[in-house]
Amino acid sequence: MSTESTDPVEPPATVAPAPEEAETGESPKNNNWLKFVIVGVLAVVLVGGGVWALTSLGGTKAGDCVSASPKEVDKPDGDWNLSSKGCGDNGATHRVVKVLQNDDEDQCPTEGIYEQIKSGSESVCLMPNLAEGNCYTSNDDGAFQKEACTTESPVKIVKKIDGLPEEGTVCPEGSSELRFAEPASVYCMGVHEGS
Repeated sequence: MSTESTDPVEPPATVAPAPEEAETGESPKNNNWLKFVIVGVLAVVLVGGGVWALTSLGGTKAGDCVSASPKEVDKPDGDWNLSSKGCGDNGATHRVVKVLQNDDEDQCPTEGIYEQIKSGSESVCLMPNLAEGNCYTSNDDGAFQKEACTTESPVKIVKKIDGLPEEGTVCPEGSSELRFAEPASVYCMGVHEGS
């Protein structure tokens, strides 16, 4: 007797092949890496833009120090180049006295050496960035440039006084006064006598 089954045999089920992925040459890991690079570059651009905005004239306020010079030396009433600096930096030629809101109404103080300058759409009042004990020379554009003190230094700030005491009462003999109404201060200018 045969034990073979007479039931019909079902053919094995056919499995449809999975659709082939388009080959891009990049695995999903590479795509993730690329996303991180793009995000990193965008972060650097945004942070750099923020720093530029803070250091441009738009972020300048009274008391800040800047490097300032006319774009054209023979046109000091024209546009100026301005960049923010630390007040102790040798390149910090000026200190911002005030930012002018309206050129027709706002003016720089009259007592002192002030520059009312324009940079782009902004106007500011600048005074020389001077410090007691430092020596300076005067540039062609009138700005004081800090230099090493030598016997040939033309100007040394021998004393600085806050406020505006009566003229001729605060500076040592042989020095001259440079007075500023805003911020109220007197700089005593003498000659460097050291070696």
